[in-house]
Amino acid sequence: MLKLQSTLVQETWVKAGRTGPRQTLTGVDILHGHVGVPIIFAYPQGLDVARVEAGLREALQHYPIISSRFVKDERGQVVTDGSDSGVQWRVFRCKGPMPVGEHRPPLGDIKHFYTKVMPWQVVGRDTPMLQINVHQFEDGGATLTVRLLHSQMDGSSVFGFMTDWSRACLGQPIVGQTFDRDQMIRIGAQPLKTEGLQMLYKPPLLRFMGIMLRLGWRMLTDMHKQVLRIPAATIAQWQAEARAQQPDAPVPNSGRLAGAYVLKALSPLMPAGEDRYMGMVLDMRFVKGLGLSKDYFGNALCYPEARVPEADVGRLSVVELARALKADPEQVSAEYVSRVIALAEQGRAKNELPRLVLGAGVRTIGASIFVNNCSQLPMYEFDFGTGCPRWYDTFPMTIRMMTLMPTPDKDGGVDIHLCAGRAEIQAVTDRLAADGIPPHPCQLR
Repeated sequence: MLKLQSTLVQETWVKAGRTGPRQTLTGVDILHGHVGVPIIFAYPQGLDVARVEAGLREALQHYPIISSRFVKDERGQVVTDGSDSGVQWRVFRCKGPMPVGEHRPPLGDIKHFYTKVMPWQVVGRDTPMLQINVHQFEDGGATLTVRLLHSQMDGSSVFGFMTDWSRACLGQPIVGQTFDRDQMIRIGAQPLKTEGLQMLYKPPLLRFMGIMLRLGWRMLTDMHKQVLRIPAATIAQWQAEARAQQPDAPVPNSGRLAGAYVLKALSPLMPAGEDRYMGMVLDMRFVKGLGLSKDYFGNALCYPEARVPEADVGRLSVVELARALKADPEQVSAEYVSRVIALAEQGRAKNELPRLVLGAGVRTIGASIFVNNCSQLPMYEFDFGTGCPRWYDTFPMTIRMMTLMPTPDKDGGVDIHLCAGRAEIQAVTDRLAADGIPPHPCQLR
């Protein structure tokens, strides 16, 4: 357990210098919850604090919505208030060497690097959209922790903002994003059939209570996090095998291959006699024909699933399984995604969003795992003037889930941030060892 000895040396509210428009949060925004999500970056080479703060101030001029607060309007809907209340900026000096990095992921200790925010502390409160904490250590290293509100932005939006923040620090032009939540609301206002959806639905009350109890019990009693690695050489070997098998077919990316490998290891521990499912993240910005801007700022994620027979998971090779793990074509169509958005908008209008459940999340109680494939995202490219980070992390998840990330060296390998039961994590660890795959550096401590 980490004992962080820190002293606050600076605290201020960084403002945009202008106000943004009032915007109504969409059903998809609120569905993701007013949850404070921390993301932490480790810079062994340190950070130029004054430069990082100045870059933040410049970037916010193009993102005034981040400087606002959530309130309820006269209809009882949650909106951004259009104020320039500011982003919380804090700097701490800490004793000892930097305790976070590739050899020591923070896991549950990430709680020491940010202030936790609960959903009931957000709307109508002076709670910033972003809290940014810099911790400087005696060895010159520094961590940058960004606590965002998930109902304001998803990963694409926050990484887009951080890319512009990095550009500001490097003296490069800021690109900005499209701040028009009405795009999503217009899609959801269409007269579409919302019954029978598997991705998002409203179960009967007793079933809903049972789902929540089972998810909660698993989270409290047997949900842990471990970071594992599939090195670049293993990924390259699988991709070479894929080319040899089907020279004219697309080669599965590194995340898809890593996901297939983990599912093969976990399948024997899942309920027998059931098909295996894999929940996936789909960015609606890239759903053909849907009509969202590619740089839409907000939440634009939904969660289709792939389904594979139990016997096929054991029989197929990693490459073959990776090719088989394709999301249901219907669930990634503009028509289906529009229905999901419409159901979320109906739930927002009727204040029923808390009763809706995500099918991919519910199914992790049984024969499924949820996958967030971030292996192509730029978390190791945020240079604020002193170079790029050497470690990225976030808090442990509450369902069986793996987040797939690039390695700090960006060499083609994949780091697997696995949240699962103890026996499940051990099964994947044993499978890696049996296949002669070297352990992650953090497992050598």
